[in-house]
Amino acid sequence: MNKKIDTKKILKNINFYNSRYKKLYYFVILGSIFGVLFQDILAPFVVSRAFLKLQIAYSSHLSISFGYLLPYVIWFVVFMILGLVIWRLQGFGAWFFESKVHRNMSEDAFLVLENKGQNFHANRFSGSLVNQVNKYIRGHERIMDDLFWNIIPGIVTILGSMIVLCIVAIKFAAIILAVIIVYIFVIYRRVRYAQKFNIDVSEAESRRTAELADAITNISNVRAFANEEYELKRFKKATKSVHYYHGLLSIEVFKNEVISHFMTNFFRIIAFIYGVYAVTSLHANASVLFLVITYSTAIVSQLMNFGRIVRNINQALSDSQEMLDTLEVENEIKDPVSPIESNIHRGDILFKNISFTHNENSKALFRNFSVHIKPGEKIGLVGPSGSGKTTFINLLLRTIDVDKGSIEIDYQNIKSIKQHDLRRAITYVAQEPILFHRTIAENIGYGDLEANHKAVVAAAKLANAHEFISGLPKGYDTLVGERGVKLSGGQRQRIAIARAILKNSPILILDEATSALDSENEAIIQDALKKLIKDRTAIIIAHRLSTIKEVDRILVISEGKIIEEGSHKELLRKNNIYAKLWNRQSGGFTKNFSL
Repeated sequence: MNKKIDTKKILKNINFYNSRYKKLYYFVILGSIFGVLFQDILAPFVVSRAFLKLQIAYSSHLSISFGYLLPYVIWFVVFMILGLVIWRLQGFGAWFFESKVHRNMSEDAFLVLENKGQNFHANRFSGSLVNQVNKYIRGHERIMDDLFWNIIPGIVTILGSMIVLCIVAIKFAAIILAVIIVYIFVIYRRVRYAQKFNIDVSEAESRRTAELADAITNISNVRAFANEEYELKRFKKATKSVHYYHGLLSIEVFKNEVISHFMTNFFRIIAFIYGVYAVTSLHANASVLFLVITYSTAIVSQLMNFGRIVRNINQALSDSQEMLDTLEVENEIKDPVSPIESNIHRGDILFKNISFTHNENSKALFRNFSVHIKPGEKIGLVGPSGSGKTTFINLLLRTIDVDKGSIEIDYQNIKSIKQHDLRRAITYVAQEPILFHRTIAENIGYGDLEANHKAVVAAAKLANAHEFISGLPKGYDTLVGERGVKLSGGQRQRIAIARAILKNSPILILDEATSALDSENEAIIQDALKKLIKDRTAIIIAHRLSTIKEVDRILVISEGKIIEEGSHKELLRKNNIYAKLWNRQSGGFTKNFSL
């Protein structure tokens, strides 16, 4: 596990967000300062002056009336009311400030994660990332809450008390200062030592969240394989880890609190003894005893908070560190510094002498690979698993980058334009389409966010989806469930096709779009696909060869090379690999797919 926290980096990140609202930030800080000053420093000082005047009156045998102390009463009330008003305004300001900052942090984190590459998300649990974002924001909240309501008030209380005590009891002030220095040194060292346990707890909690999210997301698989007990054991292992590290942390916290409690109680004893001694032996007035007891109690209260504050900040730093490390992972795919304006509208695709090697492999999958797909041409990709079909698509979508060579669309290198512009020009329909947990209308409308309801319905009709949608109790307002689980495979596929129709891009990629469907659904969806690919450049990945029987050209790929190329009839006449695959499947699905 990572045991190091880059405090400087975290504080820099906090300052970056705080500086966006400087006026509000400093208003809250000043509120903390003056709130403590009026209520906890000046108000007790006024009371001590009243005690002094009372002592003088008693010693001089003067008559005492309410009016005799009225000025002190007025000042005390003024300071308390001022403190009350300032604290309430400060509290509202702090809430408003943190709300604004947390909105910015969450939006920025979302934007960064949204733009991370395919490998980044493939290697991480989505649930863990969500947990890290929440802890990242909570970490800022903890630090700011402690700053506004504990750290600044503590500093003002100790400094203000020390200044007054230096005036009225310099020797006692010196003793207090020595005790404060020793206390802070001891507790700080103790809490810093416990920091590594905070990191362990934070990482263990992220793993627990990841296990929970993974199991819940795949609950249908868990039930299908009757592995509820197995998943429960895995989750228990994660919760046991959290419990273990929490236990280690709690032991350190207990030790720190025992030491803190002992030292602060010792401090109280010293304060009381010195106050009594000052009055009885040093002939100090009663106001000194009051100030010594009052300010000492206030200082002790702040010192007792010190260990908890440092512990909270340690936890906040641990929570923030994990997310900052994640956010700083460099994107493997980057937009050009000076992108050119996209001019993709025909769909002319050229793979030009490309080479590509997967990170985990030493052997190149593609080496000097070239192919030209003409505008409006319908291409079928065939080949065994691992042959390079999916990599071919990912390179075209630029979720991964070529090592050498170039990919051009309409005579533009795809690396010279923004990824967003590239992907707006390409529609991808997956074998297993994943829908948002939103309404059917929203899922279809995702293809064109500016489309009205009429356009959504028109796209659904072209995709042969309108009939089943209309039969649902809420029609287009039906929520489809997480990943579209409330719909059947065929229904999800038709929604995905409607979404693709609405996007209306010049290039279309169909990745095994009908291979997981039964014959009835396949016929319905093939009819929808015929409408979808019309007047577009289409690339169709297929294991079920009947779906590409009528395409313009079929590319048979093996180990990153095109080993056969031609139309369905041409490849059958060659009587080679494709013909053998066709003959093997010819007893199965042989429905025509007319383009």
